Amino acid sequence: MSKESLPDLHLDTLMIHAGHSADPTTRALAQPIYQTATFGFDTVDEMNSSWDRTGLVYCREGSPTVYALQDKLAAIEGGEAAICASSGMGAICSTLLTVLKQGDHLLCSKEVFSHSGVFVKELLAEKMGIQVSYADFCNVEDVMQNIRSNTSVLFTETPSNPSLGVVDIQAVSRVAKENDCLLIVDSTFAPPPIQQPLSLGADLVVHSLTKYINGHGDALGGAVIGPKEIVEKIHWPGMPSYTGACLSPFNAWLIMRGMMTLDMRVRKHSENALAIAKFLESHPLVERVNYPALESHPQHRLCLTQMHGMGGGIVSFWLRKGINGMDLETADKKLLDATKLMTIATSLGEGCTLIQIEHNGMIRIAVGLENPADLLRDLEQALDSLTK
Repeated sequence: MSKESLPDLHLDTLMIHAGHSADPTTRALAQPIYQTATFGFDTVDEMNSSWDRTGLVYCREGSPTVYALQDKLAAIEGGEAAICASSGMGAICSTLLTVLKQGDHLLCSKEVFSHSGVFVKELLAEKMGIQVSYADFCNVEDVMQNIRSNTSVLFTETPSNPSLGVVDIQAVSRVAKENDCLLIVDSTFAPPPIQQPLSLGADLVVHSLTKYINGHGDALGGAVIGPKEIVEKIHWPGMPSYTGACLSPFNAWLIMRGMMTLDMRVRKHSENALAIAKFLESHPLVERVNYPALESHPQHRLCLTQMHGMGGGIVSFWLRKGINGMDLETADKKLLDATKLMTIATSLGEGCTLIQIEHNGMIRIAVGLENPADLLRDLEQALDSLTK
């Protein structure tokens, strides 16, 4: 931050000012993009000492643009340090490869992003000798029963992708500490201001920056935030040597630009999603709706406290079977094809609303920033098409 930093700044102020100051050379107020692969020096000694002074030798290890984003992420999550990667999976892979060793046991949530599941099962368990088992992290008792003497890491998402289960981070963190385990929480679906897992006892928090934190659907990125001692091990050698998943300076700049409006965007996503969830829950063609801010959600009370009552921007639901004689797959496809405002696409956290079919007939809506009345009209006409 420029000038003297005020203490105890609010979150929405930190999203704008943390990690940012006028460029010391040009005095440019906007964060410069240091679009370079390497850094030059006048002497050999200057290059050798740069590792310790700034770490700026080669862009895979870091750049001033990426460092600024890392400072901002650490500030909004209340962590000591952050390390960025080229995607959310780059952050997850770099982290788990750093903190796990052969013979360790990883207790993984039964509900994680599909690519995380593939990495854990096919690389860590089947090729690297990491013991892996699974638990329902929404049930703390199940987590406790599945911890072993060699368990070193608990890995979960909350809310989970795509079923939106909400994990009690404080309760699971107590279990982790009692058993000398690291708790890693993927909080992509609930960035600040919804929740801050580190303040609830998690050791590390992971984000796909591609989603809400960037917010514009134009850049991939990932990050892990937590204690400096652990993050520095991911910074070296984890991210640059184990995965090489470095974040480009240009993408870091795009993500920082998006972060300035993160607080207001997330609140709007959540407001729109709640309106859609309530509409769907009352519709006769809908069998079930899953959204944490609905009273019908099994972890609704936890959403009110841990997530400050904001359910996030994802709504999942199931149509009733046998609508107009159709099987569920046919009805799902017809519904999505009939939408006019919503875009059939994967991802989330963008300005426009995205809709897709998940497994077991689940439909997932990544609610955007449009006027909610227009989104409801689009859903209503699409649902009406099922009976014609």
